[in-house]
Amino acid sequence: MKAELSKSMMSKIPDNLPVIPTMDVVVFPQMIVPLLVLDNRIIKGIEAALEGSKMVLLLAAKKNVDHQDAIGTKDLYKVGTVASILRMIKIPDGGIKILVQGVCKANALSFSTGKETLNATVQAMEPQEQQEDEMEVLAQIKNIKDLAEQMAASGQTFSPDFHIILSKIADPDKIADFILSHLNLSVEQAQELLEQTNKKEMLSNLYKYLHKEIEISKMQEQIRNSARDSMNKSQKEYYLREQMRAIKKELGDTDEEEIDKLREKLETLPVIEETKEEIKRQINRLESTAPESMEAMVIRNYLDWIFALPWGKETEDNLDINHARTVLDQDHYGLEKIKERILDFISVRNLKKDGHAPILCFVGPPGTGKTSLGKSIARSLGRTDFRVSLGGVRDEAEIRGHRRTYVGAMPGRFIQGIRKAGSCNPIIIIDELDKIGADFRGDPSAAMLEVLDPQQNKTFYDNYLGVPFDLSKAIFIATANSLDTISGPLKDRMEIIQLSGYTMNEKMHIARNHLVNRAIESAGLKEEALKISDSVLQDVISSYTRESGVRQLERLLTKLGAKSARSIVETKKPATFSVKNLPDYLGPKMLRDEQTGQKDQVGITNGLAWTAYGGEMLRIEAVMLPGRGKLTLTGQLGDVMKESAQAAITYARAHAKEFCIDENLFTKKDIHIHVPAGAVPKDGPSAGVTMLTSILSVLTGKPISAKHAMTGELNLRGHVMPIGGVKEKVLAAKRNKITHIILPEKNKQDLVDAGEVTEGIKIIWVSKAEEVIRHALPNLF
Repeated sequence: MKAELSKSMMSKIPDNLPVIPTMDVVVFPQMIVPLLVLDNRIIKGIEAALEGSKMVLLLAAKKNVDHQDAIGTKDLYKVGTVASILRMIKIPDGGIKILVQGVCKANALSFSTGKETLNATVQAMEPQEQQEDEMEVLAQIKNIKDLAEQMAASGQTFSPDFHIILSKIADPDKIADFILSHLNLSVEQAQELLEQTNKKEMLSNLYKYLHKEIEISKMQEQIRNSARDSMNKSQKEYYLREQMRAIKKELGDTDEEEIDKLREKLETLPVIEETKEEIKRQINRLESTAPESMEAMVIRNYLDWIFALPWGKETEDNLDINHARTVLDQDHYGLEKIKERILDFISVRNLKKDGHAPILCFVGPPGTGKTSLGKSIARSLGRTDFRVSLGGVRDEAEIRGHRRTYVGAMPGRFIQGIRKAGSCNPIIIIDELDKIGADFRGDPSAAMLEVLDPQQNKTFYDNYLGVPFDLSKAIFIATANSLDTISGPLKDRMEIIQLSGYTMNEKMHIARNHLVNRAIESAGLKEEALKISDSVLQDVISSYTRESGVRQLERLLTKLGAKSARSIVETKKPATFSVKNLPDYLGPKMLRDEQTGQKDQVGITNGLAWTAYGGEMLRIEAVMLPGRGKLTLTGQLGDVMKESAQAAITYARAHAKEFCIDENLFTKKDIHIHVPAGAVPKDGPSAGVTMLTSILSVLTGKPISAKHAMTGELNLRGHVMPIGGVKEKVLAAKRNKITHIILPEKNKQDLVDAGEVTEGIKIIWVSKAEEVIRHALPNLF
């Protein structure tokens, strides 16, 4: 009966039908589908069909066809579905919407493409009856219905009435068509099933697709359960991320673009295996961490720092020794000892490319060019440079970096500088090394031991990086005003180079070659607008500055440049400077020597002292007054200086007969020693001979030679012991117009290469206190 109905229905299908191409969908018999048609030829064919049989042929377009291009007959599958038009609606844009229902499969034998319609010669495809496989077909239908029941039991149905409708269908073709209308298949898979004529094979394929749909549903439920188990109930956002990650895991889509790029960079990074393993571990952590989490942000920052460092990148040294000498001479006048050391290093590097880089420490007064020397060395070698200022640094983490467990953690200053320099062999200028502090956060000077040790800084460990970094190829240049506050182990790691203050001649050269040009540039003047004669420069240096360096001199010359600029603005003429009118521009002359050397006086001795700012001359005063042998010391003297005064009194008392001193004076008279300026703290042993001279002068009433200045430590036996800061003290005496200096004989080696420091001054070397007294108190003997 069914076969007869099928044949009668097929007999009503015309041999020639209008063709409607379908995009991304394959229509099966019994399927009801809405279609949108915009092509005029297709619309005319539909209108013609409505006037006749109301039937059309639906042919699917192949997947590789571009929807924006016109579709030709070659782009259509040959097997399609004859459908009956149930309803048509016209839309404002000129197109139509139709509702069609599949009737049967059909084969397009040929196409006729006219100007107005697209038709095809159609041959309906009758289902083949295979009686021998009927039992197998029935078994397949039962299996398909069982799967549908499983889906209904688990709530994984395509629609609420899917299982009910399926249970009432018995015809295999209708079962297949009904299920196919609910499955989400690709065009190729659906077309393959549509072209299938063997009922058994079609049902078998249908069973596979339905089973696959159930597996996908189970997998989705498994993913949801997996994400739900690890979810914090109060964090909906976390649940969504976990679900997405579980989906990616099941699909095998775990290679994100960012992770891939990081791994590619790691392969080309020239680091040791230990470092590479640590970086790889951090990349794996980032891969398994939620992208928006705080931990992922910390790991990303860490990896950014790692890949930004110049691993293995080095600048090529300019080893031309003549070029280096020229650059150093252009930037600095004098400082021969330092220049020679740099030229020695370049010479060694010419012969041995992998030699150790020097670790230098420039020690000297402010303004003597220590920091700028480091930049000149970098320029002469063609290296990059960066400066690390350690003045006031109290946290060890500034050197070694913060651990990544802290919020806002960063590497230490040296790793930060290496990143900015862009090379592994820069010039690292460590400024104010002597001003490092220490508190409960650690001792930065102790952390510097690893940085400045050639045997340790090959594997310098920064707490933030967590991997060793090679600092041994960098040249370290430290600067300090004093060595007193630098620890012994730290000094032992550096090559100490002392910078004494500048002489008058050196300051004249520096001012003429550098400072005047800076003053012209800072004032916006032309070179001829600021003319300063040598006599004016000499007067500025001697009458307005009492410094070892040239910073105050630079400020004064800049002030003169500003005065000349003002004169040009007001009078259209530059200012003319002379020794006479200099006070009009710079104010009164600043004479601090209180006219020393003018007159010999009782109890007043010219002493020489060293400070972090250079040498100074102190006038030590002593008076004797009635009392009981008491010694009074004023002028903010330190413990060592007070002990030197006690030792001087003891020596004078022990040798009273030699100096013709009445011993009763030590018990019936008090001695008061004062060291101006009283507001400035003073300490050190080098005032021993100076205090002895003042004491002997007041005890004997003999005047002290004002043309002499002296320094030296005194012991109880009268031996004059060596002291430090000899060059600075000699320069201080020259600034105060002293012509004779008494120094310990054991300090002779300090002035071996003094050069012009000792020009115009007589050095008197002494080893005993008697020799000092013979020169300073010539009337005593």
